[in-house]
Amino acid sequence: MFGDKNKEPTEIFLKNESLDLNSLPSMSREELSKFNGTEDPKLYVAIRGYVYDVTENGKSYGPGKAYNKLVGKDVGRLLGLNKLQLKEEDGRIPDSWDLSDLTEKQLKIVDDWIVFFKMRYPIIARIEESSQ
Repeated sequence: MFGDKNKEPTEIFLKNESLDLNSLPSMSREELSKFNGTEDPKLYVAIRGYVYDVTENGKSYGPGKAYNKLVGKDVGRLLGLNKLQLKEEDGRIPDSWDLSDLTEKQLKIVDDWIVFFKMRYPIIARIEESSQ
């Protein structure tokens, strides 16, 4: 489970790994979108349906900062494609949480990002499944 053998798991990582993910509060994608540093001062990023609190890293994720385009979203697709923003495809912008057409290599990249986030940021909620 733990990717880089040269790094010890952080306290945050161990806490995230011990969470009962099913007991986390749920949040809709609409609610998540408010945690962008503007509407709400907290900064949340979701990956594969779990919400990470990145507020402590406002230098990178805060309004006007490099990674602010990632906050308030489930960004699995962006990370898998190594993009900060999705471009229009076939007349529409793809959903940032839709990973259904990513390659195995791209899904592995998403998994690596999950380890990165788990090492640094607490998991605080899970995204409600959309009824779309």
